[in-house]
Amino acid sequence: FAATFGHRFLAICSKMSGSIVGSGERSTNEGFSEEAQSSEMAASSLRIRPKAKKPVIPQYKFSVFLKEDHKQPLFGVVFNYYVAPTAPPVFATVGSNRVTIYECHSDGGVTPLQAYTDVDPDENFYTCAWSYTESGEMLLAVAGSKAIIRIINPALLQPVKTYTGHGNAINELKFHPHDPSLLLSVGKDQALRLWNIRTDVCVVIFGGVDGHRDEVLSGDFDLTGKWIMSCGMDHALKLWSIPDP
Repeated sequence: FAATFGHRFLAICSKMSGSIVGSGERSTNEGFSEEAQSSEMAASSLRIRPKAKKPVIPQYKFSVFLKEDHKQPLFGVVFNYYVAPTAPPVFATVGSNRVTIYECHSDGGVTPLQAYTDVDPDENFYTCAWSYTESGEMLLAVAGSKAIIRIINPALLQPVKTYTGHGNAINELKFHPHDPSLLLSVGKDQALRLWNIRTDVCVVIFGGVDGHRDEVLSGDFDLTGKWIMSCGMDHALKLWSIPDP
């Protein structure tokens, strides 16, 4: 019985291992138990190369294409941060002698709300900036090649104030981060000017010996409103402090 059982056991093992075991021959898996062979086969089947992670696709998309009919470059576009949080986003563009105000919709569409065309056909607006009055009405300041700052009240559909003083084109306008009546302008005449649009006064001119030696291209306030940084064609950065009133 023992001999018969042994032959049957070897025959079963030979079939499992894929080798023929006859009388006087040995299995090629000699020294390995059936349990060990099964464990090794299972382990080899688990050695699977991990799948490469799929690249993360940003969740943004192009929404709309617009082209203004004046067929001239658009030099500035600014969103109005002072609209109510529940109101649709509003932004303004400047180019040629045109100022256009648009409204954005949740479906990605854009609708023009207003357009202002300057009486001077040679005007070329380069910059715009949003602010508001003490009563909460929106204001839009614009300026450009003619060195004239115009304050537009969209509710009245017309400019309400103008300021002159720069000797050449105005390249950028920025309102103070805490005082909506203080407007910074920088220009091709190498100077920066700070205006109070409530009292209609030019508060200070930044220039002279410590000023830029060429056209000023850009300027901005820090978050506290106590500092102004400017830069220009003279490859220089200038930091200006604003004294407390």
